Amino acid sequence: MKPLITFCLLAAATAFGADAPSKPNVIFILTDDQGWGDAGYLGHPLARTPNLDRLAAEGTVISNFYVNGPVCSPSRAAFMTGQYPARLGFHHITSRPDVNQQRRVPDWMNPEVTTIADVFKKAGYATGHFGKWHLGKYGESPAPSAYGFDRSAVVSGPGEQLGDKKMVAGEDPFRVTQLSFDRAIAFMREQKSGPFYLNVWSSLPHAPLRPTPEQRGVYKEAKADPKDFGKWMGEYVQAARSPAEQMKTHLAALAEVDRQVGRLCAALAELQLTERTIIIFSSDNGPEDYHVGNAGNAGMGSPGVLRGRKRSLYEGGIRVPFVAVWPGKIPAGRKDKDTIMSGADLMPTLAALAGIPCEAKDIDGEDLNAALLGGSATRRRPLHWEWFFEVVGNPAYFAPPLAVRDGKWKFYCDYAGRSAQLYDVVSDPSELNDLAALHPAEADRLRSAALAWVKSLPAAELRDAVAKGADRMKLLDITKPLKSR
Repeated sequence: MKPLITFCLLAAATAFGADAPSKPNVIFILTDDQGWGDAGYLGHPLARTPNLDRLAAEGTVISNFYVNGPVCSPSRAAFMTGQYPARLGFHHITSRPDVNQQRRVPDWMNPEVTTIADVFKKAGYATGHFGKWHLGKYGESPAPSAYGFDRSAVVSGPGEQLGDKKMVAGEDPFRVTQLSFDRAIAFMREQKSGPFYLNVWSSLPHAPLRPTPEQRGVYKEAKADPKDFGKWMGEYVQAARSPAEQMKTHLAALAEVDRQVGRLCAALAELQLTERTIIIFSSDNGPEDYHVGNAGNAGMGSPGVLRGRKRSLYEGGIRVPFVAVWPGKIPAGRKDKDTIMSGADLMPTLAALAGIPCEAKDIDGEDLNAALLGGSATRRRPLHWEWFFEVVGNPAYFAPPLAVRDGKWKFYCDYAGRSAQLYDVVSDPSELNDLAALHPAEADRLRSAALAWVKSLPAAELRDAVAKGADRMKLLDITKPLKSR
C-alpha cells in the first residue's frame, strides 16, 4: 500500500458525505510549451486569446510562477508530487527504455510517491486526468490509476488512450487537445454533484503543429516584426527562417488552446459549477526553439521579455503563465508581482484552498494559498533548479547547471560554485546585467545555498560527470555505449 504523507484529515473529509457540495472542485489546465508572453493578457502583440484574457480578468495572475524543470517530464513530476524532480530522478524527459538509460532517468514515476490526486482522492474527491501524461509510457509503466486517478485517457502514457491506436503524442496536437477537453467535460458532467479534482493537460502548442487552412487563416495578415518584441524575442524572430509563417502556425495553436478553455468554462457555467470550482491555468515549460528538429513550425512561442527558452534555466525556460480563478474567493483582475510560486507548491496550496487539513513535511512545495486569496505569502526557502544537459539555439541561453531564486535575486553557478551570475530579476527580468561582482555577499550566500541543496539530492552519475568537466553539450554522447549493454 502506498505510504501517504502525514495527512491530518478530518473524518468528515475522508469520504463523500453531506458536506461534499461545500468542497470546491479543482481543475488544473496545463498547456505544453506555452511561453510567458504567449497570450493577449500577457502582452503578446498578435495573439487573440479572449477566453484566456477573460480567465485572467476573472482571477489572479501570478507573474513570478515557475516550473521546476525546463522540460516536460521533470516539471510534470513536480506538479504531481510537490517534490523537486531531481529527488525523483527526473533530470530529463522520459522516453524509450534505451533512451532513459542513456539519460539516466527512470522509465516511469515512482507510484509509491504521494501525488496530488492521492491527496484529493483521500479527501473524498473523484479524480480524473485527460490529455498528455509523459511520466512513463513504455513497457510496464503504470497507468494513471496507480497515481490516484479514478478516470483517465492519455497520450504519451499507458492505460486508456485518447483517440485511435494510430494517434500518438505529437502526431496531431490539435486533435489530441480537443479530445482531452471532450473527455474532461464529459467527466465534469458525470461528477457534477462533486467534488472532483481534474487534470486537463493539453498537447498544444507543442510541435509538430498542423493547423487547418481555416485555423491558420485567422492570422493570414499577421507579421512577425522583431520591433514588436523585447530584446531576446526580437533577436529570435530576426534570426528565424520564415518567421511570419511560423508565427501564424503558432498563433493558430494558441487560438485552439483558447477555444478549448472557453468550451470548458462554458460547460462549467451550464452545469452551474462556476462558483464552486477552482481553475488553475499554467504551462509545463518555456517555448520551444525552432532549432529543434520538427519544432520549426512551432518555433515562434514568446517568453515575453525573458531570456532563454525551453531547456534553459534562464527565466524564459522556467517562468510560465499562471492564472488562478475561484469566483468570490480568489480576487478578480489581480496581478500579483510579489509572490514567488512554483509547480511544486501546487499540491499543498490547492489542498489548503480546498480545506483539506494536511501536513506534507517531506515535500519541497510550500502552501502559498494566502497569496491566491488576495493576501501575501513569503517563501520560507529559496527555489532551486538543476539542468546538466544541453541547451539549443542562442548560446546566451546556456546557463550554468544550478539556479536559485530568492526574493529579487536569481543566481547561477556550476557544481564547484564557479561561473557565478547574479541578477535582480525584479528590475531586470531580461537578465541583462550580471551583478555578481557588485554584490559579492549575496552571490556567496546563494552559492552556499545552491551547493548545499545539491548535497541534499540523491546521487546522479551524469551530475558527477559534469562536475568533473564533461561537456554538457555532448553529455549524452559519452553514454551511448550503454545502449549495447
